[in-house]
Amino acid sequence: MTTILIFPFLSISTGHHHVADSLHAELSLQAHQCEKIDIFSHAYKKLEKVSSTAYLKWIQYFPKAYSSVYHLLACGKHQAKKRHIMYELIFLKNMKQIIAEKQPDIAFCTHALPSYLLNQLKDQFPNLIVVNVYTDYFVNRIWGREHTDYHFAPIKDIKDQLIAEGVDKEKIFLTGIPIDRSYKTASELVRKKEKGNILVTGGSMGVGGMFKLVRELSPQGNMTYQILCGKNRKLYQYVKSLHHPDIKALPYIESKSEMNRLYGQASGIITKPGGVTISECIEKKLPVFIYHALPGQEEMNLSLLKKKGLVIELNKGKKQPIEQQLLAFFNSKEGIRRHHMHVSQYLQETSDRNISKILDEIIHNSKKAGNANA
Repeated sequence: MTTILIFPFLSISTGHHHVADSLHAELSLQAHQCEKIDIFSHAYKKLEKVSSTAYLKWIQYFPKAYSSVYHLLACGKHQAKKRHIMYELIFLKNMKQIIAEKQPDIAFCTHALPSYLLNQLKDQFPNLIVVNVYTDYFVNRIWGREHTDYHFAPIKDIKDQLIAEGVDKEKIFLTGIPIDRSYKTASELVRKKEKGNILVTGGSMGVGGMFKLVRELSPQGNMTYQILCGKNRKLYQYVKSLHHPDIKALPYIESKSEMNRLYGQASGIITKPGGVTISECIEKKLPVFIYHALPGQEEMNLSLLKKKGLVIELNKGKKQPIEQQLLAFFNSKEGIRRHHMHVSQYLQETSDRNISKILDEIIHNSKKAGNANA
């Protein structure tokens, strides 16, 4: 039996964890021994909770400062010999202990930090197959490259970037961002209504300028808005207190099939440019309107997604109400046609290989390597 570890980072329910969960579900279907480990919680459980809370506060209340630090530490050209000594001092010993104890055949990394650490340790564990699974439309320079065996690229631009940085193109699979297989099944399509039905979300934590966005909706009778409040109880209570017939609050939804149903009923979605949410919406061919981007990865995501015509950025403020902007899109046959064209092109680019078959191939290669070294 193949032993597999999946490494997200932090305990916050972010895209790193959603992708890790999707991989875990796929691998479990094939009856492989699979475990998801957050190295921060594993090494420093109490400190991790404090750090996760501080991270959320930082991006909410000091977004410019976070953006500046992110660009300083993570953006820029990848340098093969660049060392991140602080990360190594804090986490490298613990990562080495995990690998030595668990003795995995394959490690999937859905965050840059575990990827970097395993890249540093690969000489000590030469039989370990390491796979980078990128969860955004931007790859920062911390991700390990040189000793990584495979890369799951979210978009052709990233594949081209990795090749330019010296990664063997045979090691790169153009998979898109892996999402739960529930979203690849037919959903309840009931979009042809007198009123448009718009989902509004700030992610599972309900962050991303959501209160301000709800205040700016000002429904005029043309749209209904379902606010996905995630785990933000204050937001849920606020939306409920509005008692507006066209604005409905929805609590955190854990069920993938229920989310798939909501996607199927929606005319479009207002969201932030998180990699997983965008990928789910693209899979459902749902028009995506961006109101706010969190600093760091989401800023970078937005830049590329706009360039590719995969999202529409809303204009903030009172110059043009949000509902008018939405109606302008839905009343434009040319705008809708262009959007469908861009989405179809993206789906075609990332549908060459079924992800379950790719996983089968990687596991098969792992077994061959193990037999050769037996």
